[in-house]
Amino acid sequence: MKKPFFGWYLLGSLTLAYTVTNGLVLNSLPIFYPELVREFGWNQSEVTRPAQLLFLLVALLSPFVGGLLDRFSTRLVVLSGAVLMTLGIFAFSQISTLVGMSAIYLLFSVSLVLCGIISSMYLITRWFVRYRGIAVGIFLLGSSLGGAIFNPLAAYFIQHMGWRSAATALAGIAALLLVGPLLLFVRNTPQEMGLRPDGAASDAALASEAKVQTPYRLDGPTLPQIVRTRTFYLILVATAAMWFTILAVVQHQALYLKDLGSDLPAGQILGAFFTCSLIGKVLFGWLSDRFEKKHIMQLATLNMVLGSLLLYWSDKNPQVLTWAYAVVFGIGFSGTFTIIQVLIADYYSGRDYGKILGTYTMIDTLAGVSGISFLGAIRSSGGAYQPGFLVMLILCTLAAICIPFIRKNTFAANEH
Repeated sequence: MKKPFFGWYLLGSLTLAYTVTNGLVLNSLPIFYPELVREFGWNQSEVTRPAQLLFLLVALLSPFVGGLLDRFSTRLVVLSGAVLMTLGIFAFSQISTLVGMSAIYLLFSVSLVLCGIISSMYLITRWFVRYRGIAVGIFLLGSSLGGAIFNPLAAYFIQHMGWRSAATALAGIAALLLVGPLLLFVRNTPQEMGLRPDGAASDAALASEAKVQTPYRLDGPTLPQIVRTRTFYLILVATAAMWFTILAVVQHQALYLKDLGSDLPAGQILGAFFTCSLIGKVLFGWLSDRFEKKHIMQLATLNMVLGSLLLYWSDKNPQVLTWAYAVVFGIGFSGTFTIIQVLIADYYSGRDYGKILGTYTMIDTLAGVSGISFLGAIRSSGGAYQPGFLVMLILCTLAAICIPFIRKNTFAANEH
């Protein structure tokens, strides 16, 4: 019987790692904040400041990590990040000052860029061609699964063990899910194991099967080349606009639902939202393996436009439109998140792929952080979210307008 392609084991280990790094650190550690406020007397602004620092540092460090991946062993970079992440969670259990907490979040930011989405996409792009879209969709499930798994687990541990022991227990789980699988299953390229991407029997078979993907190349465009092309900026504007919207909405939607009234089943609506996000990641990843990436990105973006419109109108009939928003925007935002990664890999894989992905990640993350602050300021100053939602509807529409004008291979020599 033919052995399963080793790349699927690699993908499983990366998905587990993403479940821990995003699900635990970004989604579950905030559950500890009320305990820190109670024990140390910090206010809400103080206890959330380290997380703001984390997002900012992740954005600033991303291009540098992309450069590391282009020059050094990706396996070594990922394992280094996993070890630092585990140490950081252990250190979290010993917090006693805000300075110490900020230092730990600084460590988290370094570990997130080392073993997070940039490194994982770098590996997935090398190991998968024909099945790249579905592989990316499966990988990105980790961010949704992490919150679903670790949030109730963290709450249970805190209730029964106290917050310090709970953090220590989570660190042990993180070490088990992070370091072990990555050590066993992460390899830099399929070629170093005598394999080909997707487990293809030959290069000719791989080429004939990969109808809509671009194989990983050792040459490819450089960052200086692509920044002189129109497509680079069209993608940048589109993805930054969508990230501005995505992070803002995800961070504020629970507060918005509370504004709409206590009779609204906010927990169930949010549950539907994240369930649909799981569907969107796999669905759009699967579609991108079968159709032109640009067209699938257009479909995902139009889905976000419709979802943003439903969100903007939702105060008119909350009992109906919030559910419609949860389904449409949930599928749309996760589909967009997935197809962005696939499209950039398809257009720019090669010698500078790490730098290029890091550059996009930096700008998109900064845009997302700005979106969170913007929407909060709109709510605080005007008492309502709707003006902010209107701005985000306009931005999603702008992204949808940009996408038809992007063209693959605009970095060709005659365009430099």
